[in-house]
Amino acid sequence: MSRRPVWEQLYKRFDPLLPAQDRASRADRERSPAGDIATLLSLPFAEARVLLTGTVGTGKSTELLRIAEGRMAEDFVVVLDLHRHFSQVMGDEQALERVESWEVVFLAGVALVRAITDLLPYPIPPQYLDDLARAWRKLAEITRTSGEAEVDIPGLAKAMIVLGSQVAAPLGGGAAADAGLKVLDALAGAMRWKLPIGRGKRPPPDQDDHMQTLLAAVNTIIGHVQNRFRRVLFVIDGLDRIRDFERANALFLRSELIAQLACRVVVCGPFALRSHPAASAIPRFSRIHVLVNEPVMRKDRPSEYGPGVPFFCELYQRRTADLDATDLIAGDLLERLAYYSGGRARDFVKSIRMLAEVGWTSDAERATRPLVDKVLDEARLLLEMGLDAGHIEVLEAIAKDPLRRLPADPRARDLLSYGQLLPYPNDSEWYYPHPLLTMHLVRTSQAGSTG
Repeated sequence: MSRRPVWEQLYKRFDPLLPAQDRASRADRERSPAGDIATLLSLPFAEARVLLTGTVGTGKSTELLRIAEGRMAEDFVVVLDLHRHFSQVMGDEQALERVESWEVVFLAGVALVRAITDLLPYPIPPQYLDDLARAWRKLAEITRTSGEAEVDIPGLAKAMIVLGSQVAAPLGGGAAADAGLKVLDALAGAMRWKLPIGRGKRPPPDQDDHMQTLLAAVNTIIGHVQNRFRRVLFVIDGLDRIRDFERANALFLRSELIAQLACRVVVCGPFALRSHPAASAIPRFSRIHVLVNEPVMRKDRPSEYGPGVPFFCELYQRRTADLDATDLIAGDLLERLAYYSGGRARDFVKSIRMLAEVGWTSDAERATRPLVDKVLDEARLLLEMGLDAGHIEVLEAIAKDPLRRLPADPRARDLLSYGQLLPYPNDSEWYYPHPLLTMHLVRTSQAGSTG
């Protein structure tokens, strides 16, 4: 009997662009800071503000969902994925690279309006919405962002995609009960998002009256929820897509506006901050945590499997627990895919999807070493694309350095930004080329591959 239906299910369940929204499909991460962040958020006497960083694709969005779900019983949680907003709602993914702090605060305010309108029985006073619209128009004029005369906040809110705390109505009165995170998609018939974001000139400093007016307008809406219902927790995802340090610096060092939202905030920030000495100087954030790439190799012997490999094997088992797929990918092949993922969750998930494609196409009964190697070779060729002799020189120098330090070379930061060079955890972070690159392109002092 053909196993194409199973390969098809495997393909659908391993989407590298989506976080694991189903709790049962998530593998626990021993090295995740999610537990520490949740503990900090639970303090009744502190307005915790946390910056979570890590390389793109390491699984931060999934851990943010874990944090958000864990706080729903205590907080009114609003999850805003800025990457999704720019790519799906605005249709301008590149504008995310140019977004300013006041625009992030504005988008957070509109997202909160959407969540309140759909999920809570506490209407927002029209004056609050008018104040937010006027504040945006004035800053848009100052920064030459737009000539829009009218800003329809309720209409914009209907066009957003937001996750929010779904509160179930209690039976027979009493306190409302937590009922999980609800996905609020753009409403049918909603206006198209036309308001430009990320297109203006450099804004005035935070102390400017117009910047403070916008912040106050959003904080007033936050206060509306906190006074009538419960504390607000913003989870803002997507800013990790920003690779340029100067843009990250503008958002979190030159400006403190995001951290002045009057509630608990967890922001997924650019890794460019974490890999720069300026990280220790970021103001107003209670903590800066890093979600590391899983150590799928050993620091002393990178050609050998490290302690992060079992995490990916468990991830696969959890996502396929109800499928007839126990023998579809043998344990040794799963470990091979885990190792060559470099410890990045997105790379591993993508490799499973690619394997499902070739498995379906060849109508294979199960994965074989040649099929797995075909997937890895395709991924390797893509990762090698664009690397020149200078990049290879940097990667080989790191691979041959027993301390695995990040060199004082701007090319190293470029390689970090695009995933050819990866950070790993230890007492201090250490660095190593993506293992796919050590298969052929990058010469190391050891074999550089496993098995």
